[in-house]
Amino acid sequence: MGVTVDVHQVYKYPFEQVVASFLRKYPNPMDKNVILVKTVEEKRDVSTGIIYRKRIAVCQNVVPEILRKVSILKVPNIQLEEESWLNPRERSMAIQSHCLTWTQYASMKEESVFRESMENPNCSMRFDKHIYRCVTTATVKL
Repeated sequence: MGVTVDVHQVYKYPFEQVVASFLRKYPNPMDKNVILVKTVEEKRDVSTGIIYRKRIAVCQNVVPEILRKVSILKVPNIQLEEESWLNPRERSMAIQSHCLTWTQYASMKEESVFRESMENPNCSMRFDKHIYRCVTTATVKL
């Protein structure tokens, strides 16, 4: 069982500014749920110029208390892994992220692409695909 949601968005800012904002948006005082974002790997392919990054985000568990009666939901934090490929030559950045917590029960995957608008180089476009799936019928203990 699964659900896929596609989102398209246009930013009225140049590509470099949109990418820089995305890479530094968390943590911030406006969103207290994101505790930490740590870059665990970063490398540049010298032949293509593509910059690869892998980051881990630690977020507060925002599952309502009533649902935390289920033992697997009684965790203080949730971890997410994000990988990105920034291609400065093609002015695009692809991002894939997924939840590292509760993977034996469900999966959450997000794929995004930022790229410069073909119609207006002062604008950037973002294409997202959010995929949510139940991956098991494991018994859950209360």
